[in-house]
Amino acid sequence: MKVILGLALLGSLFGAGWRVYRRLPSDATLRNVESAYGQANTRLIMMMSNGLIDATLNSPVELYPFDLTTIQREFQAYRRASKEFDDLLARRMQNVTPLKTPTDSKGRAVTFVSAGSWWLHATASLANGERLEWRLPLKIAGNEQTVELTTENAYERSKKF
Repeated sequence: MKVILGLALLGSLFGAGWRVYRRLPSDATLRNVESAYGQANTRLIMMMSNGLIDATLNSPVELYPFDLTTIQREFQAYRRASKEFDDLLARRMQNVTPLKTPTDSKGRAVTFVSAGSWWLHATASLANGERLEWRLPLKIAGNEQTVELTTENAYERSKKF
């Protein structure tokens, strides 16, 4: 009788563990969720606009749990002639680790992040040799959010000769 009860207990523990295991996210999603600094419950989709058909979004897209607009306001309020904004930004982001999200074959990047202030950094290459760079402050909320990368919201557009 004890042997039968022991086997039944082991079988039920194995079955419960198997049900939990089957519901776990894939390894790539799990890595992104674990590194997303908290309760990663918002699906964030980053994609190129239709106007940038010939653009290739360089992988990975970097997301930082960082409020860029606060730093911009601080820079404007306490501007020093010898300091550049990029210097202040680099100093403040020294210990902030980015969440790197790879792009898929369509040039889209999808990850899960927690609600709050984030900063997106991405680059793309155009067929004519130009390079676009985005530095976008993001306010993340809700279950799903889409960010469209366009020429209008690009931080910098450059071309090497």
